[in-house]
Amino acid sequence: MLPADLARGAQVFARALREVLDGRPDEHLTLSLFASEAAHLRPDVALGLGDGRARRLGFDPRAGLALRRALRAMAPDVVVAHGGEALKYAVVARPRGSALVYKKTGSSVESLGGRMRRALYRRLAAQADLTAAVAEEAVTEARHLLRLPEDRVMLAPNGRDPSRFRPRQARGVGVAPRLVFLGRLTSGKRPDWFLDAVRRLRERGSQVEGVIVGDGPLTEALAPLATEAGVEMLGRRDDIPEILADADVFVFTGVSEGEGMPGVLIEAGLAGLPAVTTAVSGAGTVIVHGVTGLVVPVDDLDALVDALHQLVIDSRLRGRMGAAARQRCLEHFTLDASAAHWQELFDRVLERR
Repeated sequence: MLPADLARGAQVFARALREVLDGRPDEHLTLSLFASEAAHLRPDVALGLGDGRARRLGFDPRAGLALRRALRAMAPDVVVAHGGEALKYAVVARPRGSALVYKKTGSSVESLGGRMRRALYRRLAAQADLTAAVAEEAVTEARHLLRLPEDRVMLAPNGRDPSRFRPRQARGVGVAPRLVFLGRLTSGKRPDWFLDAVRRLRERGSQVEGVIVGDGPLTEALAPLATEAGVEMLGRRDDIPEILADADVFVFTGVSEGEGMPGVLIEAGLAGLPAVTTAVSGAGTVIVHGVTGLVVPVDDLDALVDALHQLVIDSRLRGRMGAAARQRCLEHFTLDASAAHWQELFDRVLERR
């Protein structure tokens, strides 16, 4: 269950996981609460509720009632609430006898800063039979910030279908390395940092190409800055594997709040790209610093530029790290590996009923 169908990694993963797990041997369905343009989830059940003031204030009673009716009709053995917002509604709406799994994704340290808010989410999380955390940082938060018992928290990393991605092909001698940013154009993803990094690399004498893939509220403001920086903005695209296959380095510039395990880091790894990433939650789980990429402090743009410079000037280093990144993602972050984690989780929670 997700709040809405959006063009985000969470919806991409939920849909792919549902398709892999369905019929193994159980039936798996997806549900969305609030109306949105159809994107990646394509839910089996879409309640289509309006995004009103009550939701923005924290809880929409209509959504709780509608979800309760829907779940009674579906009679699920397990309800999976994806994220904190979904958890609020699942706690009040789940049918008697249904197990509840809370999928903890992003970091909660800043959003749960207030004492009352922390207390509320601790009580909500305590209602879940099991919490599935996407990264080691999320496991630690669940145990310490939310005070959940160790035996009720399980690591369940994200995954991607490796058949969709292929290692990059050599782009020829003398071709400028291509850096790619992939994500929503929001303040949390900081695409402006990518533009600054490309500009600074060129000031150091490095000939690089820059490509931004994605759309969002900052698109209009970024357009003239991208033109000035000589960075191409491709907008929202469906041919992500092909774009990654034509790149040399993947760049992730996001802030900590809200990140759980960026799926784009897995996609880049499966495409054989080394990554330079800020140290958001999950980055250190996917990226082995110095082996498959470079991880820099979240608020250190200078460190980001320095790390990119290392890769830009050394094609052999890019090749070694890219090959290691692909191997690591094939071993740990495929969709089948993720499905195995979730099947184990479902088996465990159903055994406790």
